[in-house]
Amino acid sequence: GQSATEVILDMMNDPVNLSKKPLIKISHQKLRNLISNNDRDSKYLRVPFKDFFDDNGRYILASDVAIAYEKLPKDRDQYDKDLIKVDERVNISFAVYAGGIFRLFPLPNDSNNTWLTYMQSTQFSGNDSLFVANIIPMYFKGLKEGLDQGNWVTVDTIISYIEKFQRRYGAEIFPSQTKINLEIVYNKLNVFSRLFIYYFSTGLLLLAVVIICLFNNNKWLIFLMKFFKWLIIIGFIIHVGGLALRWYISNHAPWSNGYESMIYIAWATIFSGILFVRRSILTLAATAIVSGLLLMVAHLNWLDPEITNLVPVLKSYWLMIHVSIITASYGFLSLGAILGLIALWLIIFTTSLNKSKLKNVLSEITIINEKSLEIGLFMLAIGTFLGGVWANESWGRYWGWDPKETWALVSVLIYSFVLHMRFIPSLRSKLVFNAVSMFAIWTIIMTYFGVNYYLSGLHSYAAGDPMPIPSFVYYLLALMILTAIIAKLRFKKNY
Repeated sequence: GQSATEVILDMMNDPVNLSKKPLIKISHQKLRNLISNNDRDSKYLRVPFKDFFDDNGRYILASDVAIAYEKLPKDRDQYDKDLIKVDERVNISFAVYAGGIFRLFPLPNDSNNTWLTYMQSTQFSGNDSLFVANIIPMYFKGLKEGLDQGNWVTVDTIISYIEKFQRRYGAEIFPSQTKINLEIVYNKLNVFSRLFIYYFSTGLLLLAVVIICLFNNNKWLIFLMKFFKWLIIIGFIIHVGGLALRWYISNHAPWSNGYESMIYIAWATIFSGILFVRRSILTLAATAIVSGLLLMVAHLNWLDPEITNLVPVLKSYWLMIHVSIITASYGFLSLGAILGLIALWLIIFTTSLNKSKLKNVLSEITIINEKSLEIGLFMLAIGTFLGGVWANESWGRYWGWDPKETWALVSVLIYSFVLHMRFIPSLRSKLVFNAVSMFAIWTIIMTYFGVNYYLSGLHSYAAGDPMPIPSFVYYLLALMILTAIIAKLRFKKNY
C-alpha cells in the first residue's frame, strides 16, 4: 500500500527493521535452496535482505555470482541469469540501507558538475563537509519526529536547506521547478504503458466493425467506425503530447535509446494509418493494433523507460534528423507488413458469395500497401545516407560496414526488390506482393533488434549482450508462414 518513494525512504530511515522484511524477489529453485527460511512452494518468492548473509556476515551468493560473471553472456544458463538479477537487487538494497544510493550534493566549483552522497562528505571542505555529513541524519531524525508527532516543520526546513545547497553549487545543471513538476506528472500519468491497452483495444474493435461492414453495412456500424476512428485519433494526440513532454523534460529528442525509439516508432505507425485513413479505415485499425503491440514490447523488462542524459556521440543535431527519419520509416514499413497480412486473410476468406466485394477491398489494400512501402523506403534510404554523413562527423568515415550500416543497406535492397517485383511477370500478382511485403519486415526487425542486442558494433545498445527473445516472436513467424501457405492455395482456387 506504499508508493515507491515511501518504501525507499522507509528503507533508508529504518534499515535494521526493513532488512528483515521480505522485499527481494527470487524465482529459481536452486537459489531458493541456497537461501534459508523460505516458502519453496511459492512461484515467486520474496526474502529479506538479511537472509542473503550467514551468521558470520558472509554473502551466501558470493562464489556463485563470481562464477556467473566469469562466463560470456551466451554461455550463461537460466540459473546464472537469475543469480545476476538477484545479486543486483541485493546490491541495490545494500546501497539503500547504507544511505549511499542518492547523490544529493553537488561538489562546489567542479568542472564536471559532479554530485556526491552524504557518505562522501570528506571530498567537501570546511563547513560544506560538516553540512553534507550531518544533514541527512538530521533529516531522518526530523522524519521520525514528523511520523511520531505529526510535526513536519523540522523536516521541511531541512529539505529547504538541501535544496539551497543544490541550487548554490549545482545551478548549472539544476532543472527548473517547471521541469521537476512536469516530470512528476509524466511519471504519474504513465502515458505510453496506458496507450498500449488503449490502442490495442480500440484498434481491435475498429477492425471487428470494419470486417462486419464488409458483409453487412448499416448506419449504426458506420457510426461505430467513426467513433472508434476518433478514439484512435485522440490517443494519437495524447501520444504526441507524451513525446513532447518527454522531449521537454529530457532536453533531447525522444528517440535516443531503445525505449524511446520504440514509442516513437509506435507514433510513426499510427501516423501512417491516419495518413491513409481517407482511403481505407481498415488501415487505421491495423496501425492501432501494431502500435499497441510496439508499446507493449517497449514496456517489457529489458527496455528501460528511465529518462537519462545523452551519451556523448548522440549530442548532435543529427539525432533529430537521421534517427527521426530512419525510425519513422519503420512505422510505414510496419504498416506494409500488417496490410500484407490482412490482404492474405482476405484471400483466405474469399468465397463465391463475397468474391466481388473482397476483391475490391484487396485491390484497395494492395495499393495502400504499395504507397506505404514507397514512403517507408524513401525515408529509409534518405535516413541511411544521412547516417553516413553523421558517421563522418562522429567517427571520421562515411561507411565502415558496421552491423547496423550493413543491415540498413540490406533492408533498403530488400524493400527495393519488393517494390520492383511487378516488373517480373511471374511475381506480379497481389498474392506475391502482399506475402513478400509481410515477410520483409523481418529485415527491419533484424536491423533494429538483432543488431542492437545481438551483434557488437558502434550502434549496439547492449554491445552483444543478448536480450531474451519473446515467445510471441516465434508464434508471429509461424502465423505468417501458415497464412502465406493457405492464402496461396485459396488464391489458386478463387482468383
